[in-house]
Amino acid sequence: MANIFNGATLYSPSQIGSILRISRERACQEEQRTKKYVAEQLGITVQRLTNIEAGFSQPPFELATDWCRVVGDYTALSQIKHIYKMGLPPTDPRLLESVPNQLNNLVAQAEGAIEAAKKLSKISMNMRPGDMFNEVQNYEVVKLAEEILDMQQAAEATLISLCNNWGINFDDVVKNWTQEAIADRVIIPSVSQYENIRKEQFFANRMRNF
Repeated sequence: MANIFNGATLYSPSQIGSILRISRERACQEEQRTKKYVAEQLGITVQRLTNIEAGFSQPPFELATDWCRVVGDYTALSQIKHIYKMGLPPTDPRLLESVPNQLNNLVAQAEGAIEAAKKLSKISMNMRPGDMFNEVQNYEVVKLAEEILDMQQAAEATLISLCNNWGINFDDVVKNWTQEAIADRVIIPSVSQYENIRKEQFFANRMRNF
Protein backbone atom coordinates (compact mmCIF):
# COMPACT_ATOMS: atom_id res chain seq x y z
CA MET A 1 0.00 0.00 0.00
CA ALA A 2 1.23 3.49 -0.82
CA ASN A 3 -0.27 5.38 2.10
CA ILE A 4 -0.61 4.61 5.79
CA PHE A 5 -4.24 4.39 6.89
CA ASN A 6 -4.79 7.27 9.33
CA GLY A 7 -8.31 6.55 10.50
CA ALA A 8 -9.96 9.30 8.44
CA THR A 9 -13.15 8.38 6.61
CA LEU A 10 -13.30 8.71 2.83
CA TYR A 11 -17.07 9.19 2.72
CA SER A 12 -19.32 11.79 4.32
CA PRO A 13 -22.15 10.88 6.72
CA SER A 14 -24.42 12.87 4.41
CA GLN A 15 -24.01 10.06 1.86
CA ILE A 16 -25.54 7.38 4.09
CA GLY A 17 -29.04 7.89 2.72
CA SER A 18 -27.83 7.57 -0.85
CA ILE A 19 -25.81 4.43 -0.05
CA LEU A 20 -28.82 2.78 1.59
CA ARG A 21 -31.19 3.77 -1.21
CA ILE A 22 -28.88 2.37 -3.88
CA SER A 23 -28.35 -0.83 -1.87
CA ARG A 24 -32.13 -1.35 -1.77
CA GLU A 25 -32.68 -0.52 -5.44
CA ARG A 26 -29.99 -2.97 -6.61
CA ALA A 27 -30.95 -5.85 -4.30
CA CYS A 28 -30.86 -9.24 -6.03
CA GLN A 29 -34.37 -10.26 -5.00
CA GLU A 30 -37.20 -8.18 -6.48
CA GLU A 31 -39.07 -8.19 -3.17
CA GLN A 32 -36.06 -6.72 -1.38
CA ARG A 33 -36.12 -3.72 -3.70
CA THR A 34 -39.45 -2.44 -2.37
CA LYS A 35 -39.63 0.15 0.38
CA LYS A 36 -42.46 -1.75 2.04
CA TYR A 37 -40.45 -4.97 2.42
CA VAL A 38 -37.32 -3.29 3.75
CA ALA A 39 -39.30 -1.12 6.17
CA GLU A 40 -41.16 -4.16 7.53
CA GLN A 41 -37.94 -6.13 7.98
CA LEU A 42 -36.37 -3.21 9.87
CA GLY A 43 -39.45 -2.49 11.97
CA ILE A 44 -39.79 1.10 10.77
CA THR A 45 -42.39 2.97 8.75
CA VAL A 46 -42.12 3.50 5.01
CA GLN A 47 -42.11 7.24 5.68
CA ARG A 48 -39.07 6.95 7.96
CA LEU A 49 -37.31 4.82 5.36
CA THR A 50 -38.08 7.45 2.71
CA ASN A 51 -36.74 10.21 4.95
CA ILE A 52 -33.52 8.27 5.54
CA GLU A 53 -32.97 7.67 1.84
CA ALA A 54 -33.61 11.36 1.11
CA GLY A 55 -31.08 12.40 3.73
CA PHE A 56 -33.66 14.08 5.97
CA SER A 57 -33.05 11.61 8.80
CA GLN A 58 -29.76 10.07 9.98
CA PRO A 59 -30.16 6.37 10.89
CA PRO A 60 -28.35 4.93 13.91
CA PHE A 61 -25.46 2.60 13.14
CA GLU A 62 -27.39 -0.58 14.00
CA LEU A 63 -30.30 0.33 11.73
CA ALA A 64 -28.00 1.19 8.82
CA THR A 65 -26.07 -2.08 9.08
CA ASP A 66 -29.26 -4.11 9.47
CA TRP A 67 -30.57 -2.41 6.32
CA CYS A 68 -27.54 -3.60 4.35
CA ARG A 69 -27.99 -7.14 5.61
CA VAL A 70 -31.70 -7.17 4.77
CA VAL A 71 -30.95 -6.35 1.13
CA GLY A 72 -27.79 -8.50 1.09
CA ASP A 73 -25.41 -5.71 0.09
CA TYR A 74 -22.10 -6.32 1.88
CA THR A 75 -20.23 -3.65 -0.08
CA ALA A 76 -22.70 -1.09 1.22
CA LEU A 77 -22.23 -2.60 4.69
CA SER A 78 -18.49 -1.91 4.42
CA GLN A 79 -19.21 1.66 3.34
CA ILE A 80 -21.51 2.24 6.31
CA LYS A 81 -19.03 0.75 8.79
CA HIS A 82 -16.30 2.98 7.37
CA ILE A 83 -18.43 6.13 7.66
CA TYR A 84 -19.11 5.31 11.31
CA LYS A 85 -15.36 4.66 11.75
CA MET A 86 -16.01 0.99 12.48
CA GLY A 87 -14.09 -0.48 9.56
CA LEU A 88 -11.73 -0.03 6.62
CA PRO A 89 -12.88 1.54 3.34
CA PRO A 90 -14.57 -1.01 1.06
CA THR A 91 -12.59 -2.72 -1.68
CA ASP A 92 -13.21 -1.74 -5.30
CA PRO A 93 -16.25 -3.93 -6.20
CA ARG A 94 -14.70 -4.84 -9.55
CA LEU A 95 -11.98 -6.69 -7.66
CA LEU A 96 -14.59 -8.76 -5.84
CA GLU A 97 -16.01 -10.36 -8.97
CA SER A 98 -13.47 -13.21 -8.94
CA VAL A 99 -13.37 -15.50 -5.92
CA PRO A 100 -10.14 -17.22 -7.09
CA ASN A 101 -8.39 -13.85 -7.42
CA GLN A 102 -9.48 -12.84 -3.93
CA LEU A 103 -8.35 -16.15 -2.49
CA ASN A 104 -4.93 -15.82 -4.15
CA ASN A 105 -4.64 -12.25 -2.88
CA LEU A 106 -5.55 -13.35 0.64
CA VAL A 107 -2.81 -16.00 0.57
CA ALA A 108 -0.26 -13.42 -0.61
CA GLN A 109 -1.29 -10.86 1.99
CA ALA A 110 -1.31 -13.50 4.73
CA GLU A 111 2.23 -14.50 3.83
CA GLY A 112 3.26 -10.84 3.96
CA ALA A 113 1.58 -10.45 7.35
CA ILE A 114 3.38 -13.53 8.69
CA GLU A 115 6.74 -12.10 7.65
CA ALA A 116 5.82 -8.77 9.23
CA ALA A 117 4.81 -10.53 12.45
CA LYS A 118 8.14 -12.36 12.57
CA LYS A 119 10.03 -9.07 12.21
CA LEU A 120 7.88 -7.43 14.89
CA SER A 121 8.55 -10.39 17.16
CA LYS A 122 12.31 -9.90 16.75
CA ILE A 123 11.92 -6.21 17.54
CA SER A 124 9.91 -7.00 20.67
CA MET A 125 12.57 -9.42 21.94
CA ASN A 126 15.17 -6.65 21.83
CA MET A 127 12.99 -4.18 23.71
CA ARG A 128 13.14 -3.50 27.42
CA PRO A 129 10.48 -1.90 29.62
CA GLY A 130 10.48 1.84 29.04
CA ASP A 131 12.22 1.69 25.67
CA MET A 132 10.98 4.22 23.12
CA PHE A 133 11.22 4.08 19.33
CA ASN A 134 13.17 6.71 17.47
CA GLU A 135 11.71 8.17 14.28
CA VAL A 136 13.28 5.56 11.99
CA GLN A 137 12.23 2.64 14.21
CA ASN A 138 8.71 3.99 14.54
CA TYR A 139 8.41 4.25 10.75
CA GLU A 140 9.58 0.66 10.37
CA VAL A 141 7.08 -0.64 12.94
CA VAL A 142 4.23 1.30 11.34
CA LYS A 143 5.06 -0.14 7.91
CA LEU A 144 5.11 -3.67 9.35
CA ALA A 145 1.78 -3.05 11.07
CA GLU A 146 0.47 -1.89 7.70
CA GLU A 147 1.31 -5.31 6.27
CA ILE A 148 -0.91 -6.87 8.92
CA LEU A 149 -3.70 -4.42 8.07
CA ASP A 150 -3.37 -5.47 4.43
CA MET A 151 -4.30 -9.00 5.51
CA GLN A 152 -7.39 -7.73 7.34
CA GLN A 153 -8.56 -5.91 4.22
CA ALA A 154 -7.87 -8.98 2.07
CA ALA A 155 -9.80 -11.22 4.46
CA GLU A 156 -12.81 -8.89 4.47
CA ALA A 157 -12.74 -8.61 0.67
CA THR A 158 -12.57 -12.40 0.32
CA LEU A 159 -15.57 -12.89 2.59
CA ILE A 160 -17.59 -10.32 0.65
CA SER A 161 -16.61 -11.98 -2.63
CA LEU A 162 -17.76 -15.36 -1.29
CA CYS A 163 -21.08 -13.83 -0.23
CA ASN A 164 -21.63 -12.01 -3.51
CA ASN A 165 -20.57 -14.79 -5.88
CA TRP A 166 -21.23 -18.04 -4.03
CA GLY A 167 -24.25 -17.00 -1.99
CA ILE A 168 -22.55 -17.57 1.37
CA ASN A 169 -24.60 -16.14 4.25
CA PHE A 170 -22.28 -13.78 6.13
CA ASP A 171 -24.42 -13.82 9.27
CA ASP A 172 -24.11 -17.62 9.42
CA VAL A 173 -20.33 -17.32 9.11
CA VAL A 174 -20.20 -14.80 11.96
CA LYS A 175 -22.57 -16.86 14.11
CA ASN A 176 -20.58 -20.07 13.68
CA TRP A 177 -17.27 -18.27 14.23
CA THR A 178 -18.59 -16.65 17.40
CA GLN A 179 -19.76 -19.97 18.83
CA GLU A 180 -16.39 -21.59 18.13
CA ALA A 181 -14.49 -18.58 19.50
CA ILE A 182 -16.48 -18.79 22.75
CA ALA A 183 -15.77 -22.52 22.99
CA ASP A 184 -12.05 -21.85 22.42
CA ARG A 185 -12.17 -19.06 25.03
CA VAL A 186 -10.94 -16.50 22.52
CA ILE A 187 -13.75 -14.02 23.17
CA ILE A 188 -15.80 -13.10 26.24
CA PRO A 189 -19.51 -14.01 25.95
CA SER A 190 -20.94 -11.33 28.26
CA VAL A 191 -20.37 -7.65 28.98
CA SER A 192 -20.32 -8.18 32.76
CA GLN A 193 -17.67 -10.89 32.49
CA TYR A 194 -15.61 -8.71 30.17
CA GLU A 195 -15.79 -5.77 32.56
CA ASN A 196 -14.76 -7.95 35.49
CA ILE A 197 -11.65 -8.99 33.57
CA ARG A 198 -10.85 -5.36 32.72
CA LYS A 199 -11.30 -4.43 36.37
CA GLU A 200 -8.89 -7.16 37.45
CA GLN A 201 -6.36 -5.95 34.88
CA PHE A 202 -6.73 -2.36 36.06
CA PHE A 203 -6.04 -3.17 39.72
CA ALA A 204 -3.20 -5.55 38.80
CA ASN A 205 -1.53 -2.82 36.72
CA ARG A 206 -2.03 -0.27 39.48
CA MET A 207 -0.42 -2.58 42.03
CA ARG A 208 2.60 -3.07 39.73
CA ASN A 209 3.06 0.70 39.51
CA PHE A 210 3.35 1.10 43.30
